[in-house]
Amino acid sequence: MKKLTSILGLCMTLVFSNACIAAEASSPPSWLDKLLETFGASDSLSQEKGIDWGVLPGPFVNPKQGFGLGVAAIGLYSPAGRQADTQISSVSIKSYVSTSGSYGLGVENRTYFSDDSIRLSVDGWISHAPSDYWGIGRSAAEQQQNKSEVESQILQLSPKISYRLLTHTYATLGWDFQSYSNIHTTGSALTPAQTQDAHTSGVSLGLAYDSRDFALNAYSGILLSAVYESYNAALGSDHSYDSLILNYRQYSALSKNLVLAWELYGQGLSGDVPWFAMSQIGIDGRMRGYYQGQYRDKYQLSGQIELRQHLAGRHGLVYWLGGGNVASERQQLFNQAWLPTIGIGYRLAFKPRVNIRFDFGVGKDTTGFYFQINEAF
Repeated sequence: MKKLTSILGLCMTLVFSNACIAAEASSPPSWLDKLLETFGASDSLSQEKGIDWGVLPGPFVNPKQGFGLGVAAIGLYSPAGRQADTQISSVSIKSYVSTSGSYGLGVENRTYFSDDSIRLSVDGWISHAPSDYWGIGRSAAEQQQNKSEVESQILQLSPKISYRLLTHTYATLGWDFQSYSNIHTTGSALTPAQTQDAHTSGVSLGLAYDSRDFALNAYSGILLSAVYESYNAALGSDHSYDSLILNYRQYSALSKNLVLAWELYGQGLSGDVPWFAMSQIGIDGRMRGYYQGQYRDKYQLSGQIELRQHLAGRHGLVYWLGGGNVASERQQLFNQAWLPTIGIGYRLAFKPRVNIRFDFGVGKDTTGFYFQINEAF
């Protein structure tokens, strides 16, 4: 899922004017509290609203897209029949539009039914925007002459349903669809054949052990998951290939105000994999500091560790470091020094256990700034 990494002007004002002076929870509401409340911020969930929304609008500007307006929203809700010890469900929306004609709209929904025996997730994204592409492989990514601007219409949809087999153990069945059309490029990194419209459609099978107390911002628990996806013509895919993703995450509360989170992530692809479906570094809160998709190939292995510190009131900080690599063969993942990532982030509490995050990451000869709702992992 693409990210809105542009800086929302309003939110930046809030960060830099308040990051150094944190208001105690017992203090009277500050001007910041009052302002955030106008956008839906709250310390508790209002179930009478159906979905308890919070919305953050703001302008952005960058050379590729010009001037634009972005909106990030988070909604928390409790499905009918939800038991008290089942975590709250959520829906996140990210959208933008700019003077260059680019736009994007993304939705991420997580629903936890009844006693958490059934879970439903739906991810969707549609956009038309320019991006940069270097080619496939680490060598191609590190040759600046390969950098090509690519503009395309993107549609992604991934619904999944999970059923609890044992305590904290879930089997998942889903569908994954991607469509790239109206592809135009100013460089030579893409071949003429790769600029043709392409669609991938595949079935997704997963098995996971998930004991996290709250998926959006876990204080404790473990996630250990394996996801196998198979794309073929019988499901309407233009390319036939397979994907296997392994992910391990662990969260530990070191004290009342400190949480240690860490993860290991690996992906392997085989078959006729299109350029846009390669495993990518710099996506989904992983390997922050790298341009999304600059490094891509059939295999990826990465890891990160993050310390999350609550300061006071709405304010907190995070610090992370990690590393990763991509390669065309699994055994080549350790043939080169791993790409490093290190960074710091500011957290502003917006809803119960939901933070606005501003992250600054540093990679190998590159940096990145990220604005998002919810933690990176």
